[in-house]
Amino acid sequence: MPIFTEPILSACIVLYNSGTQVMRTVQCFQDSDIPLDLYIVDNAPGDAICQRLQWQCPGIQYRAQKKNLGYGGGHNAVIPELRSQYHLICNPDVTFDSTLLSSMVQYMEVNRDCAILTPRVFNTDGTEQFLPKRAPTLRYLMGGKFEKLPGPFQAWRSEYTLRNNHISVPTCVEFATGSFMLIRTGLLRQLEGFDPRFFLYHEDSDISRRALRLGNIVYHPEMTITHDWARASSKEFVSAMHHIASSIKYFNKWGWKW
Repeated sequence: MPIFTEPILSACIVLYNSGTQVMRTVQCFQDSDIPLDLYIVDNAPGDAICQRLQWQCPGIQYRAQKKNLGYGGGHNAVIPELRSQYHLICNPDVTFDSTLLSSMVQYMEVNRDCAILTPRVFNTDGTEQFLPKRAPTLRYLMGGKFEKLPGPFQAWRSEYTLRNNHISVPTCVEFATGSFMLIRTGLLRQLEGFDPRFFLYHEDSDISRRALRLGNIVYHPEMTITHDWARASSKEFVSAMHHIASSIKYFNKWGWKW
C-alpha cells in the first residue's frame, strides 16, 4: 500500500444544528490511515458542538457561515481552498473504518475513468441501507415515499436502488449518494460544485447527472460506511417541503420522466 505524504485527499462536513454525532464522524477521519485536509462548514454558527469541535479537534479547518447556505452551498464554500486531488463529501452522521479512505483513493488512482466513487451503506443496526443508484423519476420518488403501502411502490423503490440485482463487484451506476461521495477535485471545480438552486435534497442527483458527462460513477460494494439515516423528509414538514421543491427543480431541469 503506498504511503501518501501529501494531502492527496480533502473532505468536508456541513453542519446545521447537527448534534454530537458529528464527533464520531470526525473521529473516523482522525483515525484514518491517510493524511487529509478536513473542513467543517457550519451553517448555524453558535451551536455548542462547534465550540467543542474546535477545542477537541484543532487540526480541522472550521468555516462558520453568516447564513444557512444549504447542503450543497455549504460544500461549495470550501472549493476555492482545496489543494487535494480527491475530495470527499460527507454527512455528519456517518462512520467508517480507518482503512476505507485510502482504499477509495487507491481505487480512483487505478481507475482513471471513475469520476465519483460511492460505497455500500449500512444502517446502525447492521442492515443494508438500499439507496438510489438510478437517476430519479416520478415513480421512483413515489416508491421511496410510499414503499410501506400496498401496490407497486416497493417494486419501484427496489428498481430505483437496484436492490434485487445483488451487486457484488464494482458497478457503474447513475447516482452517488450525497451522504458520502468521493469525487476528483478537478472535476468538482469543472462542474462548479453543486447547483446552488438545490438548497436541500437532489443536489446529489443533479451533480451525479452532470458528472456522468465526464466520467463514470462507480458503486463499490466492498467499500462500506454506516449511516445514521434520519429520513427527515418523511417525518418533518419543513424537510418534506424542501424535498418537494427540490424535486420540482430537478425535473424542470432534467425533464419530467415517469
